[in-house]
Amino acid sequence: MGEAAWRVVVRDGVTKLSVRNVAAEAGIAAGSLRYLFPTQEALRAYVLDLVRQRVTDRISGMSTQQPLRRAVEEYFSQLLPLDTERRVEMEVFLSVGVLALTDPALRPAYERAHHDLREGCRQMLALLATDPDYSALDPDSETARTHAFIDGLALHLLRQPLDESTTWATDELARHLDSLR
Repeated sequence: MGEAAWRVVVRDGVTKLSVRNVAAEAGIAAGSLRYLFPTQEALRAYVLDLVRQRVTDRISGMSTQQPLRRAVEEYFSQLLPLDTERRVEMEVFLSVGVLALTDPALRPAYERAHHDLREGCRQMLALLATDPDYSALDPDSETARTHAFIDGLALHLLRQPLDESTTWATDELARHLDSLR
């Protein structure tokens, strides 16, 4: 059902995200979907939370058997739309997330995702600071900058054509992490 909602948002735009359209996309009766999502806001909040959960699941599945610097870089890479799956997640998150600016019912779901991202940045920087090469790193003072950097990279990646290489973004991420030494 979540994937059906995402397809509607990516293909038709956020204004077409409705129980009826998602039900049609999923091939199920709208009435059964209305039971789960009695309001438009409930469906939109679900879509935002699903993006958040997918990213969390992907990060949880990462290998812990790699050097610390590489693990931190891989964590941040999971937050960037470097492939089709992550691009769809980011398109959906931004499309629906922008509604949270004016819709109080969506704000909690959006704020959870924003908080998780910021906290994840802080935690990864704190982990990186345990590396002797990064002993001067102050995670608390670098969290906002790194969060903004990741958000900026993600936005630029979405604006580029689908067939364009994303290598520039991973190179910039590596440079950013190197600058924290």
